[in-house]
Amino acid sequence: MNGEHLPRRPQWHCQMCVPDTPWPCHPARVHLAEAYGRDRIGLSMYVGGLLFVVVVELPEVTPAELYERFVAWTR
Repeated sequence: MNGEHLPRRPQWHCQMCVPDTPWPCHPARVHLAEAYGRDRIGLSMYVGGLLFVVVVELPEVTPAELYERFVAWTR
């Protein structure tokens, strides 16, 4: 993603947006959608894979909330 709007881990906040902006932020979502183009399944698989990582790194956030944040927007 050209060094822009990448996640700061393990907090999963955007490195470029205002502090504490959850990642994927809007610009990151736009970039990911453009990068995957019409391959919605590939995009869903990518962010779904991230979901497994983020569930471990953010145990205080419910899996349902993380699903909405990482996967639901790809529909």
